[in-house]
Amino acid sequence: MSKQANGVVSRRAFLTGAGGAAAAAAGLVALGLPAAAEAQAAPSVPWPLPVLNPDVARDAGYFGYWTNDPWKNTNYGCAYGVASALLASIRSALGPGSPWDGLPLEMFKWGKTGCVESGTLCGALAGALPIFSLAAPASVVEMGGDLLRWYQETPLPSMEMDWLDPKRRYPQQAQSVSGSPLCHISVSSWCKVSGKLSGSTDRKARCGKITGDVAKMAAIILNRFGSSSKYVPIYAAQPDLYAECVHCHIDAPPPPTPDGVRLNNSLGISNCKTCHPDAAPVMSKK
Repeated sequence: MSKQANGVVSRRAFLTGAGGAAAAAAGLVALGLPAAAEAQAAPSVPWPLPVLNPDVARDAGYFGYWTNDPWKNTNYGCAYGVASALLASIRSALGPGSPWDGLPLEMFKWGKTGCVESGTLCGALAGALPIFSLAAPASVVEMGGDLLRWYQETPLPSMEMDWLDPKRRYPQQAQSVSGSPLCHISVSSWCKVSGKLSGSTDRKARCGKITGDVAKMAAIILNRFGSSSKYVPIYAAQPDLYAECVHCHIDAPPPPTPDGVRLNNSLGISNCKTCHPDAAPVMSKK
């Protein structure tokens, strides 16, 4: 495949290469040889889901957070911790031969520190959502919405994992309500309440416990899905705190409308007030 002077592959060269690859794949089919994608096709979803023990998932999530990453000589962190806890619980209950056996844990390490260390979506949440997608593709939005809503409104970390540290180094840590699914807001809120630094071992202990908390809640949500043919959300609607925000900025047709001006200029149903504390409804009378 040829390159331009600056080393970037030209569009023509890319298309030529892509065409060659397609022709090669077609040749394999003509010869009766299965293409790689066909030969290694993943089982179709939804994947089987056993009843999980939320407390076991919690403890496994906590320990998974501290598991050493040999590639970076540090711990794997939150996304890996939650995913490894849920997968271990599922695999143990189903036994060998389930589609979950082929899911490599390394694919979850990107979620650490808010997804590739960007401080965006909390990695603990990022570790659970792919499991939801594979177990319940038709309900992942509702299940994920419940998990994020719980995360935003619950004082965390819980005290349930204090006893897992044999030295009891960080018992009864300060709790904070993040008001957001974002890592940097969650951590900043906790640092403000606790007076601890984000680079401290206290903060790492806090995130380890939250990893366990999220793994437990994710297991509860998965069990809730598995106990019925259709997932029934835990949280029925947006709180009044930001329902007006959603109504104007997200949940409405473009203006003009009979009941006032609506902007319809954003996306998302998280707590708007966390980042926009001074925002106030500006809608006309309904």
